Amino acid sequence: MSTKTRGGERYDKVLCANCRGLQEFYVKTEREIRRVNGKDYEFNKRVAYCKKCGCEVMVPGMEDENEASFEYIFRKENDYIQIEEIKEIIDKYNIEKRPLSKLLGFGEHTIEKYLDGQLPNREYSDLLRKANRDYRVMLYFYELNKEKLTPKGLEKIKEKLEYYKSINEYNSSIERYAVYILNSSYEITNLSLQKILYYIEAFGQVLLGEQLFNNRCEAWKLGPVYRDIYEKYKVFGSGQIVIDKSDTSEILDEKHRNLVDYVLKHFAIFNGFTLKELTHAESPWIDAHRGYALDERCEEQITHESIKDYFEKVDSKYKLNTDKGVKKYIESLGVM
Repeated sequence: MSTKTRGGERYDKVLCANCRGLQEFYVKTEREIRRVNGKDYEFNKRVAYCKKCGCEVMVPGMEDENEASFEYIFRKENDYIQIEEIKEIIDKYNIEKRPLSKLLGFGEHTIEKYLDGQLPNREYSDLLRKANRDYRVMLYFYELNKEKLTPKGLEKIKEKLEYYKSINEYNSSIERYAVYILNSSYEITNLSLQKILYYIEAFGQVLLGEQLFNNRCEAWKLGPVYRDIYEKYKVFGSGQIVIDKSDTSEILDEKHRNLVDYVLKHFAIFNGFTLKELTHAESPWIDAHRGYALDERCEEQITHESIKDYFEKVDSKYKLNTDKGVKKYIESLGVM
């Protein structure tokens, strides 16, 4: 047997004290309970045994691996930031360890120590977690301590902060709806975001009697697209769009939050390609795309009037204000 440790080394045999020589071994994962300050912590521990005599043997690096396993559980149960989360901050803001320490007002080597396993105090742990989750926290410290960084380091983090600001901010009605959607628990791609916005416009027309945004909707080959929003998030490609979480009560009022949540419940459960197929079965897209091949580039407008007229007819037949009605309508499109 060959075992690989965290350091990357491989061992086929190790010293067995009982056998007095190098022996092959096997590894078992066992549950261990360790008590710290009167509290028990249960974690997985890897233990190696001699194949010849069955006695426990020591494999270089395995004890460090077990300590890391315990450390993870200890931090998780006490709500301390994990080492991997600190690494995420470094990657997210393209900042080195020492500049990050300086920017947050820590000692110069503090982040290095945390990455080596030192447990942060509660205040620093909470601050680091906030900086990871919300770019605005890092922006605050950037403005406060930017004179402590070199021009090169300053430019790198400034570029990242401007990027996160651009994908998180909302200056128009449709951007508010997009940011609210991206704050949901659903996995949203640019493809699915476009279709959900389309259904939000449709349901807003029918259920609230409102045109929620005036942005041009186009009949692309992959379904309805709001170009402004597509361009804003195209950096994510076909992957999930990930933004920092915001207080959603500040983005939309309760009436409009309820509408979006209703649409998400029924449509965000599908991936972008299924949503595309649904819209391809509806007359607003079909009429606007008429004359184009399915795989042909098309930028014809899907008018707000066509969306309103079509979904008013759908509503009169299926009652879109009911879960049962929405499900029946989706089934009627013949995509599933």
